[in-house]
Amino acid sequence: MIAIGPERFREMLDGFHLVDEHFRTADPEHNVPLLLGLLGVWYGAFFDAQSHAVLPYSHYLSKFTAYLQQLDMESNGKSVDREGQPVRWQTGPVVWGTPGTNGQHAYYQLIHQGTKVIPADLIGFARPVAELEPDLAAQHDLLMANLFAQGQALAFGKTPEEVAAEGVPAELVPHKTFKGNHPTTTVLAEELTPSVLGQLIAMYEHKVFVQGAIWNIDSFDQWGVELGKVLAKKIEPVLVEGVGGESLDSSTGALAARYRTLRGR
Repeated sequence: MIAIGPERFREMLDGFHLVDEHFRTADPEHNVPLLLGLLGVWYGAFFDAQSHAVLPYSHYLSKFTAYLQQLDMESNGKSVDREGQPVRWQTGPVVWGTPGTNGQHAYYQLIHQGTKVIPADLIGFARPVAELEPDLAAQHDLLMANLFAQGQALAFGKTPEEVAAEGVPAELVPHKTFKGNHPTTTVLAEELTPSVLGQLIAMYEHKVFVQGAIWNIDSFDQWGVELGKVLAKKIEPVLVEGVGGESLDSSTGALAARYRTLRGR
């Protein structure tokens, strides 16, 4: 609210509410969070997908994927169901990704031609944010062309016949072949506004809820996080005062002793 003002902040809240109502009322075949949740369960259970990439083509969403890591991995990183029994299926994926074309020269290679199934969400906007229009219109068109091209390449790939027809030497054909059929979802909005940001957040929030319900896990506790905090309180006196080290396991105790030595204590 401090950054964008109360009026724009209310617009973001309205965006949340819009998707809340959509999730509550839309038919299953048109319910976006429900469909995204079902797709994620499908990829994990039947295609052994271990992670999910979120790839926004906007610098303004540079921290969005990091937010979704907290939302998804802290909520559905569970191995015990609501009845306290071990789950018999895969639960939350590893969520990762960075904005724009930077990733195309980093990890897209693995998504295109690696051995892992990595579902990916491509997020783009028809117009740049208002403050950049029209100065960056041409660059924005090029950015979006890259987004659509990546979706096309991941979906349809490039066959050996297509590669050979370009005159590529036979020994290089396997290296330039793309099998395609990689799962992607493209989210295209008119413009990144506070309302649209709220809609994106709520869309993923409800997706995580859908998956937690299907897996029969509690998406709203984080006991694993609490354990680390409790242990940190026990370790801190050892580091600062050198007392209580005998209660630590041998590995942590050795690290604590080394820390104190490096600190000159």
